This record gives sequence, structure tokens and C-alpha cells, in this order.
Amino acid sequence: MTVPPAASGSHRTRRMPSRPLVRRARTRAEHAFTAAVCALALGGAMSAWSQTRACLERAPSVSQGADFVAAAARQASAVVSITVAGSGNDGAGAGGMPPSARWAQGMDRGVASGFIFHRDGYILTSAHVVNGAQSIAVATADQRRFDAEVVGIDRRTDVALLRIAASDLPVVTVGRSSELCPGAWVAAMGAPFGFERSVTAGVVSANPRYMPGGTGVPLIQTDVALNPGNSGGPLFDEQGKVVGMNSMIYSATGGYFGISFSLPIDTAMRVADELRATGRVTRSHIGARTQPLTAELAPAFGLDAALGALIVRVDADSPAEAAGLRSGDVVLAVGASAAAMPYAEIQEHVNSAGQGARLTLRVWRRRAPLTVEVGVAQSAPDLAPKPVARAETREVRFGLELGERKGVLGVSLLDPGLYVEAASGSAQRAGLRYGDALLAVNDVNVASLAQFDAAIQSIPESDTVALLIVRGATRGYVAIPPRASRRAALRP
Repeated sequence: MTVPPAASGSHRTRRMPSRPLVRRARTRAEHAFTAAVCALALGGAMSAWSQTRACLERAPSVSQGADFVAAAARQASAVVSITVAGSGNDGAGAGGMPPSARWAQGMDRGVASGFIFHRDGYILTSAHVVNGAQSIAVATADQRRFDAEVVGIDRRTDVALLRIAASDLPVVTVGRSSELCPGAWVAAMGAPFGFERSVTAGVVSANPRYMPGGTGVPLIQTDVALNPGNSGGPLFDEQGKVVGMNSMIYSATGGYFGISFSLPIDTAMRVADELRATGRVTRSHIGARTQPLTAELAPAFGLDAALGALIVRVDADSPAEAAGLRSGDVVLAVGASAAAMPYAEIQEHVNSAGQGARLTLRVWRRRAPLTVEVGVAQSAPDLAPKPVARAETREVRFGLELGERKGVLGVSLLDPGLYVEAASGSAQRAGLRYGDALLAVNDVNVASLAQFDAAIQSIPESDTVALLIVRGATRGYVAIPPRASRRAALRP
């Protein structure tokens, strides 16, 4: 998924209610809070050193250089390819960033990845892949193909939970993304451009990484090569444990550019558990978009430590607007504590607050502290999309409209034979499109409509049909599922 640089947008703010003139002498509480803020430099340094020391202590136990052969072999059986027909690619990716328009192989057909984490057919993939799709097909490593239902989606984290009618399936081994350190070797598996179970490797660039102006969702930044079709696939460490779900790339072209992002598996599994239990994810918010206050930004706001959440946008008619929060405010802490909090901790306090609750925010504005009371609202959950009900029909020629080309002696300059003039239904879902040349049905060559009709009529409706197609310089077979099963799937 492509992530274009975040664009600045307009936003509405409202001034704080009028306050008495500032007295020359601050209250003791204000002095105490200011002292705590001034002491944040030491706290920030200690926090960063604590994380660095934890990674240093873990490093000797990690092998020098990663061998992903065994790890990839263990995970491959649980990695699936996902084919989506319909609109799909709707919504935002993890962190609130827009998805790529290039993940699809054509206007109405997309290819993505996923992985089985429960033996009873539960699969994790990206929400932007399946949201709005009319049909979803899952192909397992042993070449079985299933229709999938969407149990639930969460667009904020870009997680979708699918289920297929199968049991006793191979599953991935789930690790802990919180233990990943920058420099650690990781590998991705997926179907870039439709090439199933492709493995690419690299190192962790940063963990966690937050998108400026995003939704506060933590991400794992790596230099692993991800391309359209990798969305939803697993990111695993050199022990073969899944530590993330591949979500998006940062690229101006839609192709690999050296910066990739995966959703931490800790977050993905929490969302999956809630989707399995209720079919939806509910969370609280105050209506303020934020980014972490970095060491580079902190001096601009009169702070010494890279702690707190910097507000970049306040939503109209939100609790944050009602409380008077505005862009440029730095939320240092939530609750009664005067000590500043890391960005992730502030996010967790807000997300876990119940609807109707009121939070006390310690805010830094124009190099001075203040306390703001803000209400908490609840985000509307994403509901699992329902496929469009289609009337039961009997397809003619799998939905293909074919034309006969007579060759150089006729009106066409193309080679003689059958060409696709339009594709719908099963043919469209299989990826056929205008201009494809059709050479054979299974192992029977066809060059006319009469030959094509005779060939498909000789095949039982319970059998898969293989069509040999030429597209440009590429030649290959495309599978059309059994006609009997298609009609059953069309029934509401």
C-alpha cells in the first residue's frame, strides 16, 4: 500500500474560555507542574536509555546473521493468497494513512495475502483489501480454494478477520512485536504482484513508529521489500515467529522504495480477539489528531524531552474542540500525575477510557502549563461488509463475450482466433479482461466460438475449467471454478 507524504489540511479551533489575567506569582501547583516539566529531560533520557539497554542485553542471545530457510518453511503452510472481486481497496491503512491504488490486478480484481492463526479457519489480512469487496476467495498452500466470509474489520488498525469453511489447518507461530529492536532481522512472506509465498528480508528500522497526523496506531518500520500483493501477509523474525502483519509502503511510485510498515502482531491479535468475540471493535477518542513529540520538535515548544503527544488537528464538533484544545498544544500527561508520559501511554489512556468519562489532561501551551478537562466519545465501530446479493443466474460462457478474429485476410491485423471483448461474472473474477486471446479449454485447442462451446459442454459442471490465455507476451492457464459450486454461491 502506498503512503504519500501527509498533506496539511485546514481545521477549526475554538479559543479557550476567557480566563482571569495571569497573576505575577504562580500558584504552588503551577510551580510544581513547571518543575516536573523542566525535569523531563532526565526522564526522557532515562526512558530512551532503558529501551536501548534492553536491546543491548537481548543482542548476545540473537544469532549473528539470519537464516530464514527453516523459518520460512515453517510459516509457508499457514500463509494464504487472497483474491478479491468487486470494489475493494476502500478505506485507510494502519495509522490512518491512505492505501495504495496499485495493489489490485485490474479494476475489479485484487490479489493480497493473509495468514491462518486459528485451526478452525480464522485468517488475518488487511482491512483495505477486503472492505467493499463483493467476493473473497482464499487459496491455501496445498492449493485448496475457499470462499471466505468477513467476520469483522477495523479500519483504524487496517485489520480484517476472515473465516473459511475448513478445520485442522496449519497455523502460524505468534511472537511478540514489543521485543523487536532496531537492527533485528525480519522477513516478509506474501504474494507481491501475485507471486505466491515470496520471501523478502531486511532489518527493523524503528519500533514503534507513529505516522504524523495519524490515529496513534504504532507501526514497525523496516526496509523489507513489500509490493502490491504483500498486504496482509506475515512479518516474522529469524526464529519463525510472526511479529507483524504487512500493511503499507512509503513510496511515490507504488513500488518498493526502502521504507515499509507492518502492524505489530500484539495489536493485530488484540483486534482479532475482539472481532472474533463481537464482530466489531469499539474504542474511545477525544477528537484530536496527534503525533509524538520528537527530540527535534521539543525545543520549538520550549520543552527539553521527547515525551508527550503533539496535537496537529482538532476535529470539528469534538470533545477536544469543546474543551478548547488546539493545534500546537502538547499533551504531557493524562490523569492526576504531573509526570510526563510517553506517547503510547497517552494513547492507551484515551483509548481505554469509557464513553462519557472525563479526562484530565496536563497540557503545555505557549511555554506554559495548564490543565484541561475533556470529555470522551466513542468511535462508531466498523461493521463487517456484506457482499451484494446476486440473483441466481446461469452464466453463458463463464461471463465471456468472445469475438472471432479472421487474421490478416480479414478486417483484423491480429492473429486468427478467439479474443475477449468483455468479461463479467466468473471470467472477471478469474482476471480475464478485454484483449486476452483464448487458445484452449483444458487440453483442447479452440479457434472459434463453435469449438469453444463444444469444449465447455463436454466438461461436467462439477469440474474446474482451465482456459489457456495469451496476454501480451505472457501465456498461461486461468482456472474457472466448477459451475455447480458457483451457482450455489450466488444464492443469497
